[in-house]
This record gives sequence, structure tokens and C-alpha cells, in this order.
Amino acid sequence: MQTMRNDPSALTPRIASALPDVVSAGLFLWVWIDPSAWRHDLVAQLMLVMLLEFILVHSAPFLGGAVMAHDQPRWTRIRVVLGLGAIYLLFVGAWAWMFQSLWAVGAFVWLLGSKMVAIMLNRQSDQDTKHEQSALWGLSVMFYLVAVIGTVVIPLPELGVTLHGHAYGIPGSGAWVSDPHIVLAAGVVYFSLLAMSKLGRWSRGMAKHARVN
Repeated sequence: MQTMRNDPSALTPRIASALPDVVSAGLFLWVWIDPSAWRHDLVAQLMLVMLLEFILVHSAPFLGGAVMAHDQPRWTRIRVVLGLGAIYLLFVGAWAWMFQSLWAVGAFVWLLGSKMVAIMLNRQSDQDTKHEQSALWGLSVMFYLVAVIGTVVIPLPELGVTLHGHAYGIPGSGAWVSDPHIVLAAGVVYFSLLAMSKLGRWSRGMAKHARVN
């Protein structure tokens, strides 16, 4: 067991799987610190990222079925995920129209692509792997709820995001609009937890615990 943990070939897929989430968490943190460093409307666009992730998290039973269908060829599973993604693009299109930004489509493709990394890297077909993938989807739901609820309840510094959401191009109303730094903090927490869970293979521990009980 110790040899597997120190085996670079075993660690590399975990790093590759966690990398998109590390990049996402870093981007949320960067914008939270200085929202005007790159684009003034990036705060609104990252809010869109969290809304899009909401769709993907709650589509876990469908996407998860495609990811865990290890008896099917890998490219067949990828086509299923892409087909489901096309359906969810209807929701993405509505939000893109609301925010007056086609950037939502690119953000959705990025998030969907990060989910597909697991398919591209995972060539195993054993029952343990299926349980582990199922646990990972469950963790993503839990992480999203913890990030969204926790950042609303716990007072957090505004850092560089000191204006009302409308000043950053965010339409509508609500906690994320009146205090837009909250959604950025939620993104940092959520994607950081996802990255750590993939690096530490927390889902494997959950799967083993579930089988024991």
C-alpha cells in the first residue's frame, strides 16, 4: 500500500484530475483579491461559473451513470456526457442571455471538461472504482452545499470586492448580488475542497467505509 502511495505513476492521474479545480480555485481567489486586475466583469462571470456548477452537481445521477458505465467503451461514455451537456446548454443559454455574455458557454465547457478528466484517466472497470466514483459525486454535492451555505453564514472579508454586484455587471438581487465577495469565497472553498479530495482520494476512503457498513 505504501509503495502505491509513493508510486509516481499512481500520483500523476490524481494531480491531473485535480488540476482544473486548482486552477478554478486560484482564479476565484485572484478575482476576490483584485477584481479589476484582468476584466471588470469577471466577478459576474465567476458567479455564472458557480451557477453552472450547480447544474452539473445536481446532474450527478445522470452524468455519474455515464462516468461509471465501465462496461462501455470510454469514447461511448464521453459521447453520452457530451449529449447530456448539450441538453444542459439550454439552461446555460438562458443565463448567458440574462448576463448578456456568451462567456457562460466557455465556462460550462471548462466545467464539463473537468468532469470528463476522470473518464479519460480512469481505465479500470472493477467494482471498487465504481464505488469510488459514486463517492466522488456525493462529495461534490456536499462540498457545494458547505461552500455556499458556509460563506453566507460566516462573515468574510470583502478584500478587493467592495462594491454592489450591479457595479460588476451582476443582474438581479440576493445575497450574491448585494455582497458579491461571498460567491467568490464560495468558489475558492468549493474548488479547493474538490482538488484536495481528488489528490487525497477521499472518495476511496468513503467507498471503503460504505462497504464495511
